[in-house]
Amino acid sequence: MTRPITEKESSSDALAASKDRVGFDSLFRNKPFMSLWLAQIFSQFADRVVFVLFVAVLTASSSATIGGRHFESAQLTSYLYVAFTIPAVLLSPMAGVYVDRWSNKMVMIASNVFRALCVCLIATPYVKASPVAAFSLAFLISIGSQFFTPAESSSIPRLVKKEELLHANSLFFTTMMIALGFGFAIGEPIIAQTGIGKAPYAVAAAFLIAALGIIPITDNKKAKPSNNAWWEELRFGIAYIANNKIVFRAIIKVTFLFSTIITLNIIAVALSEQLMNLKAVQFGYVVAAAGLGMGVGNFIVTHYFAKTPPVLLAYRGFILLGFFMALLGSLGFIQDYLFPAIGLSFVKFHGSMIAVPLFVAACVGASCALVAVPTQSLLQAAVPEELRGKVFGAQNTAMSAASTIPVVLAGVSSDYLPGGVFTTLLIIGLPTLFVALHHYRKTQEEIAQGGLIDEAGNTIN
Repeated sequence: MTRPITEKESSSDALAASKDRVGFDSLFRNKPFMSLWLAQIFSQFADRVVFVLFVAVLTASSSATIGGRHFESAQLTSYLYVAFTIPAVLLSPMAGVYVDRWSNKMVMIASNVFRALCVCLIATPYVKASPVAAFSLAFLISIGSQFFTPAESSSIPRLVKKEELLHANSLFFTTMMIALGFGFAIGEPIIAQTGIGKAPYAVAAAFLIAALGIIPITDNKKAKPSNNAWWEELRFGIAYIANNKIVFRAIIKVTFLFSTIITLNIIAVALSEQLMNLKAVQFGYVVAAAGLGMGVGNFIVTHYFAKTPPVLLAYRGFILLGFFMALLGSLGFIQDYLFPAIGLSFVKFHGSMIAVPLFVAACVGASCALVAVPTQSLLQAAVPEELRGKVFGAQNTAMSAASTIPVVLAGVSSDYLPGGVFTTLLIIGLPTLFVALHHYRKTQEEIAQGGLIDEAGNTIN
């Protein structure tokens, strides 16, 4: 005979069921979080389109000169990238300190309003006629972005429960990657529809919408007044990162991953031309495939690996990332050497066959999600609220500095190394694969020998 269920057991089952429902459903019902997420969407896309606007302005004139010297469009674009990158490298740590001192909500609102006002100045005749003025304005806009990023990252763990961080970061990471892939692509249609003169106002409107979206979110607790100079607080934040293995390792992983993603975006143009016989402007196919893969990877992580230790999941992601990056590079050598050697010279990754490299690019994106989502969630959960600005400011600096390396090296290696872009992918993919395999096996051996897994997923004796 079946024993009747008591009221206490019924309430326990209801509580367990409630915990099981933690995920995207609860996030979508969280109005402050949704407001922050929607603000991020408008801010991220506007930030990417701004770069396209500056490129259009700088390349509109065939006689762009600086100090009486004429510069070609490629050089102007490189200098523009530097103008955007310098504040990210130099100012992010300082911005992180002040984000901890000030209201996160007001920092994000002010950042978006400031960038909106600066973007409107792109339409002025002086900026259109002077590359130096354009670079200076890009520098100012980038300063505004350096305050927004750590304030946003600090707000996520405050708006959601700890067990929801994995899903929350999945949404934010997906949006960031989509903006990275498609943000540049939508710039040209906006300029084509509105013209260079009016396009800045459309982008400024997106920043203002993002500012309005910040208003409903919950603000951080006011920090105690501090008489310390900002660099003293920064030194304390850096010491915290250096002495906290969980935080230090997470930042290193995310930084390396971001550098790899930037590299893929840079060499996507050459990859589209050399492997798939596409036009340079059609490189978006590769980026879009990677973005789609990231979305799928985020779904897989949150639904099937939520309880997997972050360190093991990250190493699995790096193993797959290295393998698929190397495979993507190998496709070029397979097409140029292997197929002709076995009498299949007519087989090319063109036409309908471009589905093969696009599928591999999607697998690269999915691999990135296995690293980024659990690692960033771990980082947010591990850092105390009063230190989040400093830590995420330092992380933003590391990511920005790391992104300058592939910008330089990927272009050079793609142009001068034998095999070009294919060799470059192998140089990135194979070391990533072997190093990740080594650490994954080492971690598994430590667990098998009785090592315990701490909250971060790291092994402890």
